[in-house]
Amino acid sequence: MALTPPLSLDQYVVSFWAVRGESRSVQINYSSSIDTLIHPFLVLTTTDPQFVPGVGELAMGDSVLVTVIVDTTKLGVSLEPHGLQFGQPAQMKIWYDGAGGDLNGDGVADSTDAMIEAKLLGLWYRATPADPWTHLSANQSLDEKSFTYALPHFSEYEIAEALLEWAVGY
Repeated sequence: MALTPPLSLDQYVVSFWAVRGESRSVQINYSSSIDTLIHPFLVLTTTDPQFVPGVGELAMGDSVLVTVIVDTTKLGVSLEPHGLQFGQPAQMKIWYDGAGGDLNGDGVADSTDAMIEAKLLGLWYRATPADPWTHLSANQSLDEKSFTYALPHFSEYEIAEALLEWAVGY
């Protein structure tokens, strides 16, 4: 099965300053190939970056430059600096609703797509590219077609890791 074109995002890489003790957020949107609307792809909110690898503990009011890099192949993100730890977890929400229910990209939303959503989609992470992917117990909203997770630290996160032989059509 051929892979569908990558997401048409308003940003593929975005950076912002996360400040200990202040809520800071970033949102990345995408345009769908099935309609003319703008859809949210990711919202990331930080309030308590606490430990930066190579730097150490952050004092209240100190900041760290956070970068979000989107992987459109598996609907995921790399969050940097890798290993950034939080006192109060950062909140991440990723949507997959732009496929209009057609998760395998065959042009039809059917029972195969429902099976993909129920059994194959999930939130996965790995600390480094050499590490295996680990499934996380993220909150999946079937109504919103999204996953929400409280991040204790930064690394790589994907929602379609189990779709190695499927294409997610956007």
